Amino acid sequence: MKTQTRNAVTVIGTLVLLFAVILAFVLLNPRILGPPEPGVGIETGQFAPAFTLRDVNGTDWNLSLHRGQVVLLDFMGARCATCAVEMGAGGMQYLYRKYSARGFEILSIDVGGALGTADPAEAWRFVRGLNQDGSRRWEEGPWPVALDNQGVDLSYGVGPLPMKYLLDASGKIVWKHLGYQDYRDTDAMEAQITALLP
Repeated sequence: MKTQTRNAVTVIGTLVLLFAVILAFVLLNPRILGPPEPGVGIETGQFAPAFTLRDVNGTDWNLSLHRGQVVLLDFMGARCATCAVEMGAGGMQYLYRKYSARGFEILSIDVGGALGTADPAEAWRFVRGLNQDGSRRWEEGPWPVALDNQGVDLSYGVGPLPMKYLLDASGKIVWKHLGYQDYRDTDAMEAQITALLP
């Protein structure tokens, strides 16, 4: 009888110990019971797809290296009329001037094709607000501009231009916007940016 009791106590003790180990693991690892981490994608709440593009000045622009900053990806085209209206309105220039010192960064990506260009100088002049003869079209956008020669626009599902993705400091998409209507688009973007910056 003593052997049976000892075996039963051993089995019960082992089960209790196993249960305690499993419970401790679950409590110490909240991801098991919590919601899954967002994956990489182009929807709000997902991590933006990584890429590295060479800007028109020859500098590599790696999205992953901008973690810790609030990043606006501006998909545009140097020959896009709506993009020109937006740049001419000056909203992005205003936001960059106001918030860049607090960790806000913009990268304009010329998607090429009929609305864009394959000429780095043309893309640079567009963002800088210059005509080909050097006369000023609008206030300069002093942020980097790159040509999309790697299909980044396809990874981001870019269709009509301009299209913007705003990323938080962790690299998650918090806001995306298609097109440009008027100053209200800039106001909406500013509200998103200020909510993310310290």
